[in-house]
Amino acid sequence: MRLRSLRVRLLVTFGIGALALSSIFASLTFVGVQRVLINNQQQTDLHQSYVNAALIRSTLYSAPPQLPSILNSIETATGSSVLVHTHHQWLSKSHGAATTDVTTHIVTMVDNGRVVDQTLLRGHQLIFVVGVPIPAVETQVFQVFPLGRLEHTLHTLLLVLILGALLTLVLGISGGLWLIRRAVRPLEEVSATAAAIADGELTTRLVVGRADAEVQQLTNSFNTMVSRLVERMERDARFASDVSHELRSPLTTMATTTAVLREHRHELSAVGRESLDLLCADLAIFQALVEDLLEMARADAGMAGRLIEVVPAGPLVAQSVRSAARHFGSEPPPLEVAPDVDEARVSVDRRRFERVMTNLTANAERYAGGITAVRIAVEGTSLVVNVDDEGPGVPIEERERIYQRFFRGRAAHDRGRAHGSGLGLALVREHVTSFHGTITTLTSPEGGARFQIRLPLSEESAE
Repeated sequence: MRLRSLRVRLLVTFGIGALALSSIFASLTFVGVQRVLINNQQQTDLHQSYVNAALIRSTLYSAPPQLPSILNSIETATGSSVLVHTHHQWLSKSHGAATTDVTTHIVTMVDNGRVVDQTLLRGHQLIFVVGVPIPAVETQVFQVFPLGRLEHTLHTLLLVLILGALLTLVLGISGGLWLIRRAVRPLEEVSATAAAIADGELTTRLVVGRADAEVQQLTNSFNTMVSRLVERMERDARFASDVSHELRSPLTTMATTTAVLREHRHELSAVGRESLDLLCADLAIFQALVEDLLEMARADAGMAGRLIEVVPAGPLVAQSVRSAARHFGSEPPPLEVAPDVDEARVSVDRRRFERVMTNLTANAERYAGGITAVRIAVEGTSLVVNVDDEGPGVPIEERERIYQRFFRGRAAHDRGRAHGSGLGLALVREHVTSFHGTITTLTSPEGGARFQIRLPLSEESAE
């Protein structure tokens, strides 16, 4: 599932909100103005029709021959068309009038003595038809008012409202961007600071200038939380270091004693020799555990990376592999170096990188029958070190868990196989991470496990 951006979601919300509000406002404005304009226009035309009907009635009484000129003058003055209907026939009409503009239904209603006003669609143009009966002369007057000018006004209003809605949308999105930037910036700062702290920069704290009360409260709470966590980590690291140091003296005594007992092993009974063997085995595990705890305490205390230097990658790995083999009294495994590694250089602490290779060698010796090969290559901007063993491999569900402290997998349930402290691979990841690298567990081409270390190449490497 892809992660959704809070910034994008807020921006979309502001945009949709601004568009909805501007559309509703524009629609209500257009409908309201349309009704007012049409109603005012119709009232004006209706009143004008009554006046014109009175004029036509006077003309029919006093001078009927002048009726056509009167109708034309009305058309010129009002911009409308006038038709006179009497005894079921069209008596006269103005120049621009057309009898098709007046439907039979309207003629019938006016003939029955009713005043009729209707808005009709003629072609693609709206017209307003008013019919006024004149019972005194058994005549009906029809006046047709075109609404084209009103339609043009409404279209112009609609265009202005649409442009206004778009402008409101742009202003809403712009305001939303400003508000979102102001609201999300503290979250981004918290995220960046938390990431820096997670990478080991424990002195990093949130710093804000002028901020709202809520942001200031968040900053203070975050810094207080981090300070307390760092204090607890330092206290735990000091405790582990102190305990480990205190244990080294009795361990040294126990180791010396067991060494003396091993020299007189032949003088012991069978049960005594078996007990001595168990004691020696557990003492070795105990000594390794104390050494690992001391190393872990130093890493937790922030002492990692103090001796970082830029070194050639090939000789570093070769020397570390030989040193690890000597530690276990075995022959170094085959070392395969790609040609492009000759000029590669990495930034590491030599001692701690040797500890990485020693721990991987110890893991392979104890649980996988030893290392089959160490392969070095350059991929892009990274140095890749593959350590392959000939064991059964690591189950997929345990490939991340084996880097947890005191996790020993299936060996934890088999005392005969549990020779380690459960801290070796955890220390490996701690050290590799301090070099800004990564370590992952894969499957070796030979079928065993592959521990793949990736370290960033130094800028001093030859291109």
